[in-house]
Amino acid sequence: MRRSEPSYTLCAHFVLLGIVATAAAIPWTALKLLAAQEGSDPSRQRSAGGQSAVHAGKQAFESSCGACHGLDARGGQHGPGIVGNPDVQSLADRALAEVIRNGIPTKGMPSFGFLGDRQIETIVGYLRLLASGSPKAVKGDPLQGEKLFFGKADCSECHMAGGKGAFIASDLSRFAQAHDAEEIRKVILRPGNVLGSRGQLVNVETRDGSRFSGFVRNEDNFSLQLLSADGAFHLLMKQDILKLTPQPNSLMPSNYGERLTAAEIEDVISYLTAVAGAKTMRRASAVRREKAKGTGNDD
Repeated sequence: MRRSEPSYTLCAHFVLLGIVATAAAIPWTALKLLAAQEGSDPSRQRSAGGQSAVHAGKQAFESSCGACHGLDARGGQHGPGIVGNPDVQSLADRALAEVIRNGIPTKGMPSFGFLGDRQIETIVGYLRLLASGSPKAVKGDPLQGEKLFFGKADCSECHMAGGKGAFIASDLSRFAQAHDAEEIRKVILRPGNVLGSRGQLVNVETRDGSRFSGFVRNEDNFSLQLLSADGAFHLLMKQDILKLTPQPNSLMPSNYGERLTAAEIEDVISYLTAVAGAKTMRRASAVRREKAKGTGNDD
């Protein structure tokens, strides 16, 4: 028996899934003190007992959380980016610890209270340390990037940004809040290498003969949530799926390096950064033009 439901946006459901830790812990204030006293590389900071608490947190995150959230906490195949994610960063340490401790049962995240308070504090501290780095400046003109996004680059044929566009693929309105310019550039130029199965279409055949094609938006042990090309979500129970076949190539074009100039790619990156709330498009464009006038360039 198959159930199909066009329903809800799943992006928010991924925000806090799978944050776990298995390392010995110290309070966040102590982690910051260690970072200040023992150098900028967290993996080399040593505690009085000879072990780096931050390094332990790093190892714990990579082994327990990296499969979903990425080894750098910037997003993986099954989970969102945590570094720079406003939904995570807006939480106080105590609130974030509560999410880890109690889980989000309605969203599929189990409780990790068994880790204990000190272990939970360690993973919270490590996540805060990861998020403390300063982002690099973004080049490009966001207004030109907007024109490209909805024009020449055809991004809006699949993606939405700022409430406009399609939703066959992911909504990019907040993508730049969890991904820096270099990461966005890699996705644009080498989508197959970066996105992996997240950028792939899959064909699904159910036992009753129904067929679906789309993107897997969420998956657990019992169900698969598919976004089809018409924008509808389908909840398919795994026991009803006869065959699931991933398509070999990403739906996202892999020739943007040929279709767009280097400057145009920077403009698109700047637009995504602007629409994510890092800065307003008009102000960023004005600043860029003023700088160009001062140097005699207008590229």
